[in-house]
Amino acid sequence: MKITKRYDYFSNREGRAHFIAKTFTTEIENSASVLDVGCDYNTLKKILGQKVTGIDLYGAPDITVDFEKEKLTQFQDRQFDFVVCTEVLEHLENFHEMVDELCRVSNKYILISLPNCTDIFTRMNILFRGKASKFYGLPLEKPEDRHRWFFSSNDAQAFFRAYAKRNNLSLSREFLNCNFSNSWKGILVRNFVKIFDINTAAQSYWILLEKK
Repeated sequence: MKITKRYDYFSNREGRAHFIAKTFTTEIENSASVLDVGCDYNTLKKILGQKVTGIDLYGAPDITVDFEKEKLTQFQDRQFDFVVCTEVLEHLENFHEMVDELCRVSNKYILISLPNCTDIFTRMNILFRGKASKFYGLPLEKPEDRHRWFFSSNDAQAFFRAYAKRNNLSLSREFLNCNFSNSWKGILVRNFVKIFDINTAAQSYWILLEKK
């Protein structure tokens, strides 16, 4: 399935928040209220101001919420114009229930991003090092930060296209992000990916759903 690729680089959660603010400016400006699900240290609120409500189990949220135990049950239907949930769902056992909850509390937009767990770099790690990443494997001590799901960008795309159709949602925007640095190695890889149009090099899948 054909999908657009972007080449925006950010190295941490703060950078991702700035990427969201820059990339979805129109939708954010048209929204009176924003719910940041998995806000960490509330960087998006620092950028966009008081219309953002940040929720998380860790960091510095406005409201502390355990998504696996509470989901979003304390919020009303259609309470927020714009609901943001980036790089969160893959950490939750109740993935499907949380997607339903994100859509329930949204009045207009639902922004979701997921990692491409089978990107070419992960595949190379598995092939040559025998290990996918820090989020998988079998460490001696139980880790706090752990992925519960292992899927490709094709899996994510197929899921959300089917989910949108079943729930009468519009796919407002959809893209893969190839997050390569501005070092000479990053530029070299970025140009190679552009020339050969390699979807498996993308590190994340992004979708903006819109209620009709």
